[in-house]
Amino acid sequence: MNLRSSEVAFLKALALSNESWSQAAIEALSDPPSAEWSEQRAAWAALAAHLSNPEAREAFHAVLSELLSGLTHSFLVTLDGGSSLAETTSLTIQDDQGITFKSFLHEFWPTYGGAAGA
Repeated sequence: MNLRSSEVAFLKALALSNESWSQAAIEALSDPPSAEWSEQRAAWAALAAHLSNPEAREAFHAVLSELLSGLTHSFLVTLDGGSSLAETTSLTIQDDQGITFKSFLHEFWPTYGGAAGA
């Protein structure tokens, strides 16, 4: 089944957010004081001390990207009614033209998230 362009755009936006946060983490390792968005600068400094070589930082980036993708998948499963929330309520998303998104978007993650979501 094909996705509508608004659904693809939504998944791509999620993938871009994942990549943006992953990149922010790598930048925080390179310069912990510059991570103004974080309330955990001391923790970033501690991690940076242990992840000082490029291979370690690449590994950190890989596992962080995997975790963010998993979190996004879990969010989509919840949105799609595949979590315990479905016992009490259901959620839907509509685009600006009032078309309701499919109720199984999680099945398209990360495929339709583009390179950032793959």
